[in-house]
Amino acid sequence: MADSRSLLLGISAVVTVAALGTTYAVTQRPTENSTPRAERTHGELPPDDFGGPATALASPYASTRPSASPKPKKRSTGPADPNRSGDRPAEPTTTPAEAGPPPADGFPGPDNTGVPADKKLRVHRGDLIIRTAGKVVDGLEVHGRINVEAPNVTIRSTRVIVPTGSEVAGISNNNDSGAGMVVRNVEVLAASAAPGVNGVVGHDFTLEASEIHHVTDQVHITGGNVTVRDNWFHDNYHFENDPHQGGGASHDDSIQIIGGGNITIAGNRFTGAYNAGVQITQSISDVNGITIRDNLLGGGGCTVNIAEKGRGPVGGIEIHSNRFLSDQRIDGCAIIHPSSTKVAHSGNVWHDSGRAVKLSRG
Repeated sequence: MADSRSLLLGISAVVTVAALGTTYAVTQRPTENSTPRAERTHGELPPDDFGGPATALASPYASTRPSASPKPKKRSTGPADPNRSGDRPAEPTTTPAEAGPPPADGFPGPDNTGVPADKKLRVHRGDLIIRTAGKVVDGLEVHGRINVEAPNVTIRSTRVIVPTGSEVAGISNNNDSGAGMVVRNVEVLAASAAPGVNGVVGHDFTLEASEIHHVTDQVHITGGNVTVRDNWFHDNYHFENDPHQGGGASHDDSIQIIGGGNITIAGNRFTGAYNAGVQITQSISDVNGITIRDNLLGGGGCTVNIAEKGRGPVGGIEIHSNRFLSDQRIDGCAIIHPSSTKVAHSGNVWHDSGRAVKLSRG
């Protein structure tokens, strides 16, 4: 009897060890390669238009990798780190989502952007089309898109979960009727990684104190009279094979300007874009009159990338009093512009050293 009991105990121990080994093999994740992609020449930068993903690719920064298994974001209690970004959020609920790191040196972050922590949200499922002038949207969690087709609409203290689909925007007034839109204390993110999901798209609008993340482009400006201030842009989706880019890599930007003027970008925090923090092109019309000031700017091959797109020089570019992170894929390329486009710049420094930023010609 004693021999039989010892034999059974021995078999049980072997089975337990084998089971534990199997569990470890299943749950152990491969080591991630967080080394940034090396790009050394300005000529390798792609021209930028609407971007859209096809096959997920790790971002050049490990913290901005689109996650296959979304996990809740956690609010950091550690020291500020301007190069860290939040994790991919879980399936949204009616409670406000927590975000990644605290603000860096007073710049926008989880404590001063997006939906206020004590705000109770009501769920709206499906697209929301606004056709009433002066309408105020307050305290919603929209599982869909918001399209503004009336003047002077305000969207505030609202979360927008953008559905998957091709070239869609969480909030848009990209029409002839939605001028004067104000978007304040809003969070916009994609429901999941999908082709061409962007944050806010349009013209004649003000975007402030908002958090936009886990989309391709956070802001796509298609015309003039736009103010973007005190927002937190982070964790762009980047994809290696993009059908909207002829099968090449997606051109994810924190802000892209494809036409218009009288545009101010002030007091924002940018991390996580692969192509550019601010990309200025003239894809649909001339661009003239852009002010970029007082931001914490990072990301991209070059962080501010100005292209003429065959329309001649971009006019009225002023870039001043910004702090630049040292995370560009091209070393030291904070601002790149064609020699024919003149850039007025002053007071731009590297965030880590305080050294003056120099312009690059491309």
